[in-house]
Parts: sequence; C-alpha cells; structure tokens
Amino acid sequence: MGFLFIVVVVILLIGVAVVVKSRGSTGSASAQGGQGKASSAVLPESLPVTVKRSFFSRSELVFFGSLGAVLEHTPYTVFPNVRLNDIFAISRDDKRSTYNRLRDKHVDFLIVTRDGYHPRFAIELDGASHEREVQQKRDHVKDLVFRSAGLTLLRLDARQPHSTASLQAHLAPHLPDLTGRVVNGVKVERMRRPA
Repeated sequence: MGFLFIVVVVILLIGVAVVVKSRGSTGSASAQGGQGKASSAVLPESLPVTVKRSFFSRSELVFFGSLGAVLEHTPYTVFPNVRLNDIFAISRDDKRSTYNRLRDKHVDFLIVTRDGYHPRFAIELDGASHEREVQQKRDHVKDLVFRSAGLTLLRLDARQPHSTASLQAHLAPHLPDLTGRVVNGVKVERMRRPA
C-alpha cells in the first residue's frame, strides 16, 4: 500500500512539473510579444555567413551581359536566379508535395515582358555540374515543372561561348519581337537555333 502511494505521488509531481514548465515557456513567449512557440527560441548574436564575392559564376556573368544586350530596347527583360516557387502557382490539392519538389530550386534566367513582367520562358545554363546524377534529378524536376505549366525552359551549354548573334538565334523563336532588330551591328533574322 505504501509503495502504491509513493508511485502515485511521483506521477503527480511529474505531472505538476510538466504543467509548470509548459506554462513557463508560454509565459515567456507572451512576454516576447506573444509570438508563439516557434519564435520563442533565442537567436544568437550573429550567424556564420558572409557575402559572396560574386552573385554570378564567370560564365553566368558573361551570359547575362550578352542577354541584356540582346533584350535592350525590346519589350522584354531578364531576371536572374528566380525561385521556381516565385514563377509557378500550385493548382491542385497535393500542394505540399508539389511545393516540396519546387522548394530550393531556381532557374538561372527568366525572360519576362517589361509591361506586367509576365514570364515568357526561362534559360538554364548547364555546365559540368549538370552531368552529376544528383543535379540530373533536379534538372528532371525542373523540366517536368516547366512542361506541366506550358512554359518553355531553354537549356544552353554553359561551356560554349554565347555571342550576341548566337543568343539572338536561340531567342528569336521564342521572342517574335526580336526578329528584324539590329543588336551590336548584327541584324536579327528569323533562323533556326544552332545545334
């Protein structure tokens, strides 16, 4: 009988301790402005981050300059490094699953209209890293997303030089307003993209 009494008292003390502890953490959250449990963690004074030396890789920087020259004075502009979640709306009930597939993925360049910033197509520069199996799986997800939404994803080899003329040839089939323009002394003709 005495043993049973001790067990009951220990269980009650544990229960009271749990209740007091949970009220204490709730109280501290409300003392911090009522921001709830998720924000009750104390933030450190600093985080182990530094500013990257360059926003672009060398090939992306050169490509971005050429792309800007081709799109100058057209109804189009370019945004670099755009997250897929910023381009696509998820339209069905399995939003969490689709969101997880899009999360942490971006496209190198998104071509949009200057009037309204409506997406026209995207460009991925595929370099040596795209030969790795992990990156190929990520690329497959990107291809599926763009195909599912009906938006073109143009893949170009980052190891190849992309002159203004070659970019014009790649972009002309997707941007009809580009045909007939003169960019850097080169007239843009409607032509097939180079192989």
